[in-house]
Amino acid sequence: MRSRKLWSASLLVGLLGCVTNGCATNAPRPVVSSPPSPVGAPSPTSLPANPLDDPAAPVEVVARAVVAQRQMKDRAFKEDEDSPVPADQRATFTGLAYFPFDAKYRFVATLEPCPQPEVIETETTRPDDTRRYRCAGVFRFTVDGVACRLVALTPDLGVSDAATDLFIPFRDTTAGTQTYPAGRYLQLKRRGDNAYVLDFNQAFNPYCAYGGNYSCPLPPPENHLTVAIRAGEMRWK
Repeated sequence: MRSRKLWSASLLVGLLGCVTNGCATNAPRPVVSSPPSPVGAPSPTSLPANPLDDPAAPVEVVARAVVAQRQMKDRAFKEDEDSPVPADQRATFTGLAYFPFDAKYRFVATLEPCPQPEVIETETTRPDDTRRYRCAGVFRFTVDGVACRLVALTPDLGVSDAATDLFIPFRDTTAGTQTYPAGRYLQLKRRGDNAYVLDFNQAFNPYCAYGGNYSCPLPPPENHLTVAIRAGEMRWK
């Protein structure tokens, strides 16, 4: 199955703003489709189709779903013609590097309103390129006793709630050693009840982490964490 069928296409190109050779179809996208139902998981009547997005999903079900999601992404990165893995390296590609699943990095968090309507301009991995976003809200959570705060973004299209997805670029103290130096991303589907699963086990690298001619948004200063987030994708090579 082609990875473009596995990856979300809902305004994500505009959201992440990564460009290669003038074409944005290869933007750094996570695998966000529902993984196959884990063996022994509760029936569909007791859980949503995707436990990764369910605040009430049992931890053991979520852990199996994360593993399934990673396996699906690894297959796509190896087989898809649009993979960010360089073509001459795909034959020997055996998968991305990940931290083991750790439930302590999975939070149910409320999306708080922005202090004021705010346009945030971010730098990108290209020195002559920037991206404009709107603050969609703020998440607060605690890691190892440290209070943390992340701003969720949507594209600055002149309309509030311009996209269904929330884009959360962040950088933590593992950047440059265990994880990609420029930072990593989270992407969340909007919810009506404002109770979100903020799961860093699903944190992913921008396509720029794999080389190529991409332009990827950098986390704004507001999203630089002073703690280590040892969850999600690790540094490639």
